[in-house]
Amino acid sequence: MERLSTLSKDATYYQYQLVQKVPVRPELIASYAIMALMLGGMLAAVYSVTGIFAWLIGLPATMLLQWLIVRLTMLRVDEPEDRRWGWRWRLPWLGYLPIRYAEHALMRRLNRHLLGLGLSAIAVAYPWASEALMISLVAWHCWLLAPRLLLLRKLRRARRDGVLQLHEQEVTFHHR
Repeated sequence: MERLSTLSKDATYYQYQLVQKVPVRPELIASYAIMALMLGGMLAAVYSVTGIFAWLIGLPATMLLQWLIVRLTMLRVDEPEDRRWGWRWRLPWLGYLPIRYAEHALMRRLNRHLLGLGLSAIAVAYPWASEALMISLVAWHCWLLAPRLLLLRKLRRARRDGVLQLHEQEVTFHHR
């Protein structure tokens, strides 16, 4: 009993007020997956075996590049955010993303960095990569970022000090 009273006296409670729920519709997930298959089909039709190889290599290479950019960006954040981030493997949240609450301002900044730095890093590989691989890398990069950028577009008028949490069926946005 004594331990319980000590614990409750020193405990911290976080109060979050739910402001908005953004649903993730099954039609969106299906069309998102179909776009990836169309990319593979287009690369196979135009570049044959090289296109298929580029399509298969492009996704893990792009995910690794985005992970690297997020990790390097997180080095500049004061508080240890890396414990809140992890790998997600379900559409539309595919890649290295928040697994708990993430600050809205941080998500906006990170996705801006991901978009610009990712395209720049892919452009640096231009002299050494084939045309099919370049198309694949750029398309996968945009494909992975599309749900995040659409979400942030929907929340563009929301307060920057809010937090959001990604779920499979919805995204919840809270104020502190």
